[in-house]
Amino acid sequence: MGKYILKRMVQVIPLLLIVSFIVFSMIHIAPYDAIDAITTPNMSQETIDIIRARYGLDEPFMVQYVLWLKQIISGDFGHSLVSQANIGDELMIRIPNTIKLVLPAYVTALILSIVLGLVAGANKGKFVDQLIDGICSIGISMPTFWFAMIIIYFLGYRFDLLPIIGMHTVGKEDSLLDFLQHFIMPYMVLVVAFFPNLTRYVRSSTLLQLSEDYVMVQRAFGATKKEIFFRHVSKNVLLPIVTQVGLALPMLVTGAIITESIFGWPGIGPFLMSATKSLDYPVIMAVMLLSATLVILGNLLSDVLYTIVDPRIRQGGIK
Repeated sequence: MGKYILKRMVQVIPLLLIVSFIVFSMIHIAPYDAIDAITTPNMSQETIDIIRARYGLDEPFMVQYVLWLKQIISGDFGHSLVSQANIGDELMIRIPNTIKLVLPAYVTALILSIVLGLVAGANKGKFVDQLIDGICSIGISMPTFWFAMIIIYFLGYRFDLLPIIGMHTVGKEDSLLDFLQHFIMPYMVLVVAFFPNLTRYVRSSTLLQLSEDYVMVQRAFGATKKEIFFRHVSKNVLLPIVTQVGLALPMLVTGAIITESIFGWPGIGPFLMSATKSLDYPVIMAVMLLSATLVILGNLLSDVLYTIVDPRIRQGGIK
């Protein structure tokens, strides 16, 4: 196990380098230069050149990339071109806010999907299966921003039950009740966004297990459908769910950009959206690199967890 984890961690390093190069290249070939965000039409070319030299943007592409990579490796994400705020400090404040919203919503959606997926799989073709599948279809086809607008209109405007914007009311930052009131609507939106795909995943895994030979063998030995389902099928269905823990890692940080922006939740979402509008490229690069890194680390965590929970799996010839 130790050898496998070490091997996978070594494989991650070149992937991270490739991702960093792609992120930097995408920003570099963008139609607008990063300096466009802070220059004005009445600036002279000499002033613009001085600003460009100040940020090292007059250097060749590879020199810029190496300097940026050294800065990132040292833990310095740089400063915003617009606000001059330290990007690392902003991320340290906003990432916990995003996790406070996304983690409870994802855990709720995961539990809900396990229950509904198992029920649907165990009743294939029956009314309950069709009902659950219909709910999932509606959830998948429904745009997140549209559902957010609907609940804002009814719960926040029409009936005035919940606050619409932010994570706290000004002056009530220490109030748990106030936090929960702000939390409910974006939490509902994310649960509805997460659970349909997860439910279908669990349902398909359940149907796959029910078609396995061991189910037929258990029936031949006289086991009831209920015994087979709870003793064997459900356990084997839940095994792949463990991998979702790893795959959900990047979602904890960048999985609620639209929802956070709509509700004014002070997380990564509004930070990235504001940077995109103002061409604040250092912020955009930092968030893109963070997201891509979490995807790679999430896949690594998923592989490791799968190997831990099922020792029979062989990974690259290593037991």
